[in-house]
Amino acid sequence: MSGRLGIPRTAAWVWHCGPRSIFGLDAVFVRCASGTSRGSDAFDYAANFKRWASARSPSVIPWTWLGPPASLDGLGAADLLCDIAPGRPLYVAELQFEIPGEEVVAFARRVRQREPDALLGFTSVPTRAEAEAAGVPWETCVEEFDVGLPQVYTPMQRELLLEQPSPVVTDMGGKPIHVATFPDSDGGWMETARAGLSRHAGASAWSVDQSSFPTWRRQLSKLASDENRPDRLPGQRTPSEDALLANRIIAIVQAHVDAGGRLEDDQLLTGVERALRDGTA
Repeated sequence: MSGRLGIPRTAAWVWHCGPRSIFGLDAVFVRCASGTSRGSDAFDYAANFKRWASARSPSVIPWTWLGPPASLDGLGAADLLCDIAPGRPLYVAELQFEIPGEEVVAFARRVRQREPDALLGFTSVPTRAEAEAAGVPWETCVEEFDVGLPQVYTPMQRELLLEQPSPVVTDMGGKPIHVATFPDSDGGWMETARAGLSRHAGASAWSVDQSSFPTWRRQLSKLASDENRPDRLPGQRTPSEDALLANRIIAIVQAHVDAGGRLEDDQLLTGVERALRDGTA
């Protein structure tokens, strides 16, 4: 199974918030560690991730902080991430400050060793120039990770994403892009999200912890459900819709197995076939 199947079409991000409804969204990115620590500032990220996973699995995607102000130990951070959240289709690392490229390589390769079927993504500022100015080894990240999740949080960053050609897209070197937005910092965030949904693998917003979450959750869900784009041909699916279909199939399989079923059961095969038919209608 390709790791690309783990990319959600729509999602929300979690920092400290406990489980709650994400109705209308496909997934939630939940912080599960801070480098080699299970938590920081008296908050247990690992325990909170497990609460989310228990309530909403398999739509819960683990993310961890890599580098300052957390540990620089890439190997240790990878092991902790996989210990807390084994068997996930997608793992995400956030990098914002200076970290040696060899530690990024160590992190990525250890996650691949332990979870060979998983997709590995990194999230940071959206362009090489901005990232390298902060000491993030951009080229190493693009080489080692499968997908980029650029944080397009300001009007200026949004303009860069929407440029033709876009430096955000160019700097990702052809890797799939899932765009992260911040409704509280950019009044035009829906334009960013629309670009993520129509041109790329999906869009998400920061964060469930914000009081604005109930409002933008509905707005992002509505954007994703719009089936009347003029550039869409009858019967044509976008990469975002392919990811959505894949997540639906993953959820069907996970629920069946969790209930004690076997992969070869006719009931499971019938459910997957129904999902495939719905996805190609």
